[in-house]
Amino acid sequence: MKNVPTDKIDEGALPAAEDAAAIRRPDLALNMVHGFLRHILQSLETDAEPWRKQLACTPRGADFDLRGATDGASVLDTLAMTGDALGEALARGDAAADVGQGVLPHLSEPVGALAERREAAKTDAKQHMFLKQYASRLQRLEDDVSGVGRSMSDLSGVAARGAASLDPDATRRLLDRMRYLGDATMRLIEDRIVSAGTRDEGKRLRTLRDDLKTWIEDRNARLEQMQIAVDELNIRSNALRNESLMQAKRLAAAATLARQAAGSAGAASPFGAAAGQASPEAVVLSAALRALLLESRSDLTAPLREA
Repeated sequence: MKNVPTDKIDEGALPAAEDAAAIRRPDLALNMVHGFLRHILQSLETDAEPWRKQLACTPRGADFDLRGATDGASVLDTLAMTGDALGEALARGDAAADVGQGVLPHLSEPVGALAERREAAKTDAKQHMFLKQYASRLQRLEDDVSGVGRSMSDLSGVAARGAASLDPDATRRLLDRMRYLGDATMRLIEDRIVSAGTRDEGKRLRTLRDDLKTWIEDRNARLEQMQIAVDELNIRSNALRNESLMQAKRLAAAATLARQAAGSAGAASPFGAAAGQASPEAVVLSAALRALLLESRSDLTAPLREA
């Protein structure tokens, strides 16, 4: 093998037959994928420790329910079906509020009620007295709601950029390229055997061909083992990408509603803008926004879970 012209065979040095047993382990195995996913999920769980109690109240999101399907579907089956359904909804351009069973459709109700509160405060003397007495506190609440809207808009951008960086078919394309690695070299060696000038050169080339055949057989065996891991990565990446895109749409819609809830346009007095924050609807809106964020996290981490 040392005498093979490097200017003719350019696919790299090939392992000898006696080395084949040492490389039969696949480059990508299912346990490696699961270990990698567990590592990411553990890091996310550590980061979310301050919100552990709140997350415990939201064991699933609007899209993925991995608590154990009654129809016997596995986690991977659920991820595949939901990921494809989300992809179809995104392709159709469905509104974020029309996909899933989350809290987003309920956000518009308290926002509308807040607008009515502001309108009523324009002519209500008692409201004016109350708002004047607690103006600073209510204004801080108003500023907080406005900040929530900005933060959700930022999160929407993060989700969209994350989705853009995901390519579900990347590992599959790489595997396809690996399936043909060495084939061109085999054809080149076969051609050189036909035109070999001496018996020794022909013998050397046939030995090289036999070594390469062994290597290709080993390659095929490794790729067959890798196929299972690649298929699972494809399913999980597709689910995560489509979920990220859907969450980007939901968070953008929620950000718009939060800005509306904190809007001061049309206020008849310096306190009119904050009037809605002194209402039960403001509490409902706050709880709904938190639930939306908790659901978003549950859905985005679902593709990382093994069971």
